[in-house]
Amino acid sequence: MALAPTIALLGLAATAEPTYAWPLDLPKVLTSSFAEYRAGRFHAGIDLRTGGVGKAVRAPADGCVSRVRCSPWGYGKAVYLRLDDGRTVVFGHLDRFLPPVREYVYQAQHAKQSYTVDLYPAPGQFPVGRGQIVAASGQTGIGVPHLHYEIRDPDEHPINPRLLGITWPDASRPVIRKVLVAPAGPDSSVNGDVLPVALETRRTATGTYVCDRVRVSGRVGFGLDVIDPANNGQNTLGVHTVRTVAGQDEIFRISHDRLSYDNHRNQVVSYHPFLLGQGRFLVQWRWPGNVCEVYQQAATDGWYTAPPEPVEVRLDAADFLGNQAVVTVPLACDQGDQSSPPAERGVGQGGVDVRCVGTWLVATVRFSAPEPDAPVLEIDGPPAAEGGAFRRVDATTFRAGVVPAPGTGNLTLRVVHARVPANERHIFVFDRDGPERTVAVEGVEVGVKPRSPYGRLFLRAYPKTRVSRRSIPMRGPAIRFWPPDSPIDEPVELAFPMPPGASNADRLGVYRDTGSYWASASAQRRGNRLVVSTRRFGTYAVMEDTEPPVIADIVAGPGARPTIAATVTDVGSGVADVTVTCNGQWLLMAYDPERRRVEWEQDEDLPEGPKALVVTVTDGAGNTATAEHNMAPPGDRQ
Repeated sequence: MALAPTIALLGLAATAEPTYAWPLDLPKVLTSSFAEYRAGRFHAGIDLRTGGVGKAVRAPADGCVSRVRCSPWGYGKAVYLRLDDGRTVVFGHLDRFLPPVREYVYQAQHAKQSYTVDLYPAPGQFPVGRGQIVAASGQTGIGVPHLHYEIRDPDEHPINPRLLGITWPDASRPVIRKVLVAPAGPDSSVNGDVLPVALETRRTATGTYVCDRVRVSGRVGFGLDVIDPANNGQNTLGVHTVRTVAGQDEIFRISHDRLSYDNHRNQVVSYHPFLLGQGRFLVQWRWPGNVCEVYQQAATDGWYTAPPEPVEVRLDAADFLGNQAVVTVPLACDQGDQSSPPAERGVGQGGVDVRCVGTWLVATVRFSAPEPDAPVLEIDGPPAAEGGAFRRVDATTFRAGVVPAPGTGNLTLRVVHARVPANERHIFVFDRDGPERTVAVEGVEVGVKPRSPYGRLFLRAYPKTRVSRRSIPMRGPAIRFWPPDSPIDEPVELAFPMPPGASNADRLGVYRDTGSYWASASAQRRGNRLVVSTRRFGTYAVMEDTEPPVIADIVAGPGARPTIAATVTDVGSGVADVTVTCNGQWLLMAYDPERRRVEWEQDEDLPEGPKALVVTVTDGAGNTATAEHNMAPPGDRQ
C-alpha cells in the first residue's frame, strides 16, 4: 500500500503530455530542485535562473488568478494560478503583477495601509491563457533574483514537475560525497562503537564510488550525502531517488515525487539532524514520527540486520532526469574491540560527555592516559530498555548507549570511576503520543505536547556563560536547552518568568543565540511569563530592547513619482513596521529585510508643491524612530 501514491504519480508521468509552457523566455536553467534540502522543510518547487529582475513570467496553461500575496518574507510577491486541469501554480519572488492584478493589490494595500496582504480574487476575476504574461520576475522575499515555480495537485500537494512532462537539460550524474552507517541502538555497533560513522567515498569510475570496509553488528541504517551538480558547478541540486540494496534485496527507498504542507517539516528527520556538522545525510530509514510521503515508499523501516558473513550494500542515487550514481559499502561482522586493556596502572583523569544521536543517549568517558578499568554507568530511574554498560572504544575511551524504557519521565545518568570527577546529568524524557507535560528547569516552564517528539525527545537545561555578543541588555541568565539540534514536530513552549529590574516590561522579549547574534524569538506575554513557541532548542535569554530603530540614507527625488527609499535597521527585536507619508499622504513602501531597505512602490502621484516626507519605524518592542526629509522641488539638485 505504501507504493500506491508513487505508482499513481508515475502513471501521470507516463500519460502526461508536455502541455505546460515554460514560464520564462530564457534558457531552462534550474538553481534549486524539487524537495531539496532547506533548513526545517523541503523545497516545494523548482527555482529558475532569471539573471536579474523584470523578466516576463508566463502562465504555463489556461486558468485564472486564485490568490495573490505580498510579504517582506518567504516568497515575497507571489501569484497563484488555478489551472483549468485542477492544479495550482505558484510563482514567487516577483517584482510586479499583470496590470489588473497590480491595481487590485494596490487598492487592498491602501485600504489596509499595509504592504503585507493575502488576497483571494473571485473565481474567474482574472483569467489567464497559456503563455500569457502574468508577472515580472524579481527579488522580493528571501534570496537573490530568481523565479520560484511550484505546481500543486488538486489537493494542494506540491508535486515533482517532471511527472507532468516538464523537463530541462541535465547531463550530469549525482555526486556521492559521504556515506553514513548508523547503529539502530546501543546493542548494535559500527566499527566497534555505538556512534554513527561518516565514511568518505572514492570514485572508481564515472558515477561509481566505493567506501572502506565497515564492521557492523546488530541492526544498522544507512544515509547518503549526495548532490546533483548543475550549471557547470555553479549550483548543486537535490536528487530524485535514493535506494539501499543488499544483494538482490531492496532495504529502503525514498522518492521525491510529492509533498504535503501538513508534514513537509518532517524534513528535519529526513536528513540526520544530529550530524549536520559532518554532512547532509538523507537517512535511509524511517525516523519515528516521519510520515511524509517521501518516506512511505518502502515496506520496511529501513534498518538492516547484518549477516555474520561479509556482504556488500549498495546505495543508488538518481536525479530527476534519471542520471545515476552508486556507492558500494563492504560490510563485515563486528566483533567489538579486540584489543587487550592496558597492562599498566591507570593514572589518567576522565571526562564525561553525554550526547544524543537519535532517540537514545550516548555517554562517553575519555581518559588523559590509557585506562585499564572501565567506568560504571549508574541510572537513577526506570531500568534502561537497552544498553547501559560501557564498552571500550580504544585505550582511553569508553562508550555506553542508553535507550530509556517507554514511559520514563526522567532519569539521572552518573558515571562512577575512581578518576572521574563527580558528575550527574538530570534528563527529562518525552515519548511521542505520551501525555502532555510541563516541567520546570532553571526557572523556565517547558511544555511538551504529545506530538512534539519525533519518537523521543530529551531535555536538559543549564545556565550558559559563553554566548554571542549582545547589543541590548540581558535581564536574566542565558539558559541552554539541550540537545540544541533536537528535531521537534509540534512546537514546544518555553515560559520564562518576568524578570525584575526592567525599565519597561513591554520591551522585554525572549531571544535565541544563533551563534553570531541574538534573534528575537517572538515571545508572547501570559500573566507573569514570557512564552515562546518553538521547534528549536538552544540558548535563550530574556532581554530588554531599549534601543529605537535607526533611519538613514533617505533618498527622494523630484517629480510626481520619484524614487523614494531609506535604510532602516534595528539591533534588538527587529523592524516591525515602517510608515512613510508625504504631506500626510500614506505611501506604499516595500521592505526588503535582507538589504534593510524600504522603497516606494510608485503607485500614485504625489501632492503638488513642496513635499515633506516623514519616515516612522517601529521595532518589535514598540520603540519608535522618526525622520523628516524635505523633497527637492523640480529642477533642484539634492
